[in-house]
Amino acid sequence: MDSSANNAPTDGDPLPLAVRQSKLWQWATPALSVAILLVVVWQFRTLHITEVLSAVPGNPAFWICFALYYCIGILADFIIFRRLWNLPFEGLIALTRKSVSNALLVDYIGEAYFYSWARKKVKMETSPFGAVKDVAILSALVSNIVTLVMMAMAYPFYEYLDFGVTGSAVAASVGVIVVISTLVFVFGKRLFSLTKPQLWWIAGIHSVRLILSNVLLALCWSLALPDVSLGWWLVLSTSRMLLGRLPLFTNGDVVFAGLVVFLIGTDTEIKLLMALMAALALLTHLVVGAVLAIGDLVTVNRDPKEEVV
Repeated sequence: MDSSANNAPTDGDPLPLAVRQSKLWQWATPALSVAILLVVVWQFRTLHITEVLSAVPGNPAFWICFALYYCIGILADFIIFRRLWNLPFEGLIALTRKSVSNALLVDYIGEAYFYSWARKKVKMETSPFGAVKDVAILSALVSNIVTLVMMAMAYPFYEYLDFGVTGSAVAASVGVIVVISTLVFVFGKRLFSLTKPQLWWIAGIHSVRLILSNVLLALCWSLALPDVSLGWWLVLSTSRMLLGRLPLFTNGDVVFAGLVVFLIGTDTEIKLLMALMAALALLTHLVVGAVLAIGDLVTVNRDPKEEVV
C-alpha cells in the first residue's frame, strides 16, 4: 500500500503537522501557567477565604455533592476523549487545566491548550483538532437545544413568574439561538469531522452532563438550606441555566437571584447562599489552578527532548 495513503485526511480532519521543538511551543504551557498564577494571586487579594469556609454547611454530603458538581464537566470530557482517542488517565489533569483556564482566563483558551497537549501526548493518525472542535461545538449546541426546550416548557408559567426579562430581549435571544443551531445543522457535513454515530454519542454525554450538573447543584442548595424542598431547587437550577444561556441578556445572575427570592422568600439567606456558592466555586478554581500551574513550572524542563506526534 502506498505510504501516502496513510497520511490522507480522515473525515475532513487536518493532518498532524510536523511541529519542531521551538521556543514558542516549548513555553506555551508554562506561559499559560504563569497567567493562571497571576490571576490566582490577584483574586486572593480580595477573597475572604475564612469567611467563605465558615459559611459552608458542616454536612459532609454537601462537600461530596459540590465536588461531583465541580468535576462533572471534566469527567464527561474524559469519557468522550477516552472513547475517541483511548485517552490515558493523565488526560484528566489536562482536562482539569482546560476547565480552569476557561473559568479564570478566557473562554475556549482551555480548548486551545488541550489541543496542543493532545498533539504532544496522544498518538493518533490525524490531528486532534477535529475532535476538540466537534466536542466544543456539540457542547454549545446541546446547551442551546436544552435551553429552547426549557423555554417552551416554562412558557405557560411566564405570566405567573416575573423573570424581569423584556419580551423583546427573550425573542431576540431565542432568535439568535435558533439561527446558530440551524446553521450548525445545515452546515454540519462541512463543520464536523467525526462520524454521525460518534456525534450522537457525544451529544448524549453532553445531555447527561447537563442534567447531572443541574441535579447536583440543586442538591448543594438543598443541603445548605434544608427548609426549602429539593423540588424547588431543581426547578430553580434549570431556570439558572436557562437565564445563563440567553445570549443577549447580560444580567442573568441578578434576575435569577430575584426569581429565587420571589419564589422562596428568605431574602437574606438566599443572597448568602448564592454568594457562598459563587465564592466557593471561585476558590476551588483558584486552588486547583495554582496547584496545576506550580506543577507545570516545576517540571517545565524535565523532558526537553519530548517530541510532538
